[in-house]
Amino acid sequence: MEFLKTVIKGMSLNMRFNRMGTILLMSSWVFLISSCSYMVKNDRHKIYSKPQYGVDKFVVVQGYNIHYVEAGEGEPILLIPGAFSTYRHWNRIIPYLSKHYKLLCLDYLGVGDSDKPRSGFGYTIEEQADLIVKMIEALQISRVQVFGVSYGGAIALNIAARYPEKVSKIISIEGNGIKHQDIPYRPMKGFLGWPVVGELSIGVIRLGIADRLVAKSVMGKAWEQMTEAEKKEIVEIVAKNNKTASSVSWHLISRTIETSRDFTDQAKTIQTPVLYLYGGNSYYHGMAETNAEFLKAHLRNAKIVRFDDGIHDLELQKPEDVASLVLEFLGRNGTAQQSEITKSEISNPN
Repeated sequence: MEFLKTVIKGMSLNMRFNRMGTILLMSSWVFLISSCSYMVKNDRHKIYSKPQYGVDKFVVVQGYNIHYVEAGEGEPILLIPGAFSTYRHWNRIIPYLSKHYKLLCLDYLGVGDSDKPRSGFGYTIEEQADLIVKMIEALQISRVQVFGVSYGGAIALNIAARYPEKVSKIISIEGNGIKHQDIPYRPMKGFLGWPVVGELSIGVIRLGIADRLVAKSVMGKAWEQMTEAEKKEIVEIVAKNNKTASSVSWHLISRTIETSRDFTDQAKTIQTPVLYLYGGNSYYHGMAETNAEFLKAHLRNAKIVRFDDGIHDLELQKPEDVASLVLEFLGRNGTAQQSEITKSEISNPN
């Protein structure tokens, strides 16, 4: 992921110390990280901070505490964020969709306020899909529309292939259904797996010293076209995402993205209508283009939309345009309009 390079640069800033000074600094960081590491098990259902929109909720599935934010009313849409992201990645699109649907914005296992198991769960696409289906059943939802981005988009496609009776429509932003040589996060897999370096890296991410640089990296070429207010909003989303980071789950998520088995044969069986969106300026354009061509060739119910100036995270760059396409695809014609949403009254536990 491009923001990893930014984090590495941030770690090297102002570190022109002698060897002893560096050792002392690293020791301090290790102490800081060990004392403030974000929760692995969230049995008390604590939340890091109140959501901008909607209400915090938890559901316990197979012993795991899974956090999500519910906003709006109507038919449910389950929203799955990308790798290392939380429900907050949907903040810019929630006001457009919640006027028409009940949104269930998920922190999948390993991120945000959901549990982050260190063992017994490999964070594979299949494992996440299985657990999310169990979550849908626990919420007594017979069928649901699923909207995912990147890693979340791959999970959405996996659910459509393996649990067709559980989903009615799928929206995927650059979800990787088939393997490609342009695999993101490969550097991350290596260095988050190192015992000390991985924890130090997560510590730097949690401290927030590179939040703006990371936000700029995430937005890519779109950053310069954004207003200062929009930039501030993106930085806040990134900052709150990073505060709940876990080196173990991040390492395992990056590993599974690289080593996940080929999904080609199963993807060909998808009968559920699919809307696939991708960006011409995405860091992973090659991967997205390959998947778009595959879906177009093999799925008769697939609609492909390419944004020539689009980045990887289209939900952050073009929330109104994406929402309009989603509403049209789901049968709600017309231009998306922001809705009035009551902010959560849930307080942040001590």
